[in-house]
Amino acid sequence: MSIVLSILLVQPALTQKTPSFRSTEVHPDHTVTFRFFAPAANRVDLVLENRPDRLAMQKTQSGVWTVTTNPLRPEIYGYRFSIDGSPKTVHDPQSTARRYGNDLLLVAGHPPEPWEDAGAPRGDVSSHQYTSAVVEGLPENRSDFVVYTPPRYDPKGKPYPVLYLLHVWGDRADSWNRFGQANLILDNLIAQGKARSMVVVMPLGYGEMKFADDYDLWSHPEAVDRNLRLFEKALISEVMPRVASMYNVRKDPEGTAIIGASMGGLESMIIGLRHPDRFGWVGGESSALINLNFDVEIPSFTRISHRIQMVCGRNDELLDSNKRLAAWLRGRGQEVDLDVPEGTHSYIVWREGLVRFASTIF
Repeated sequence: MSIVLSILLVQPALTQKTPSFRSTEVHPDHTVTFRFFAPAANRVDLVLENRPDRLAMQKTQSGVWTVTTNPLRPEIYGYRFSIDGSPKTVHDPQSTARRYGNDLLLVAGHPPEPWEDAGAPRGDVSSHQYTSAVVEGLPENRSDFVVYTPPRYDPKGKPYPVLYLLHVWGDRADSWNRFGQANLILDNLIAQGKARSMVVVMPLGYGEMKFADDYDLWSHPEAVDRNLRLFEKALISEVMPRVASMYNVRKDPEGTAIIGASMGGLESMIIGLRHPDRFGWVGGESSALINLNFDVEIPSFTRISHRIQMVCGRNDELLDSNKRLAAWLRGRGQEVDLDVPEGTHSYIVWREGLVRFASTIF
C-alpha cells in the first residue's frame, strides 16, 4: 500500500504539464525577464553573453524559473541555461534564433543600432569558391570567401577601398554576416554617411582545416603558427589576387584594411603588421595573442601611418596579451588605440569594434 501511495505522490511531478509562458520579455526600461521550465531542478542559472557571472533564477509554483536583469544596453545577446550547476548548458525551447550554444535575443535600440535592420539601402552579398593550393585538409581543395559590395556598387567607376574581415575560431566565411551583422552594419553606416562605401571580403580563415575542428591545438604553439602562416599565404597569394580580378577595388595600402576577432584578430594583427606594403589600416578584436614572441612574429616591423585600432573586453582572458602587443608597438613608435570596454570574449564587443573601425578607415 505504501509503495502504491508513493507512486501516486511522485506521478504528478513526473507528468507536470508545461504551463503557458513567454521565455523572454523585454521591458520598456530595457530590463529583460528570462523564464525556463524545469520543475525537477534544484537550481537554474541564466548564462548571459558578455557577463562573466551567472544569474541565479527563482522557481515559481508552476515549475517555471525566472530572473529579471538590470537594464541592458541595446544589443543582440546570446543566452542559455545551466541546470543544477552543470557546465553543460541547455537551449531555450522557445527560441528560433541561435548561434552555436547560444540562443539569441535582440534588445532593440531607439533609434536602431548599426547592427539592426533600419531600412537602409542594401548592399549585395556574394559567396565564391576557389581551388586552393595552400590550405590543407579542404574537401576537394575547395575554399571560399564572402564579399559584400555597397549599395550602388559600380564595377567600372572609381575603385573602392577594401576591408578584409576575418572570423573567429570555429566560424566560417559567412559568420561575420550571420552572427556579427557585418552587412547590416555597413549598410547603415554608409547610408548615414558615417563610413565610406567599401567592399568587404570575408575569407575562410584557416590554413589547416584540422585546426578548425580541434580546440586543443591552441595549446600547441607550433600548430597555431602553422595555421597562421598557411592562412597568411592563402590570403596574400590566392584570395587577394582573386578579389582584385573580380571586383573594382583599390590595390594600394592606403585603400586596403584588415581586422578580425579572436583567431581572426591574431591573423589580422600579425599579417597586417608583416605586410605594411599591402595594408595601411590594421585592427584586432580580442586577438588570440597568448604566448607570442612579437620580436619573432614581426621581425622587421615598420610603422604604418594610421593609428592601429585594438579592442578587448575587460573580462576577456586575452586582455593581458593584447595590452602586451599594444605596449610593444608603442615602444617602437607606433600609435595604437586599445579600447577596453566592459565585456568578455563576445560578439557584442566585436560588433561594436567593427562599427568603430569601419567608421574611421579610408
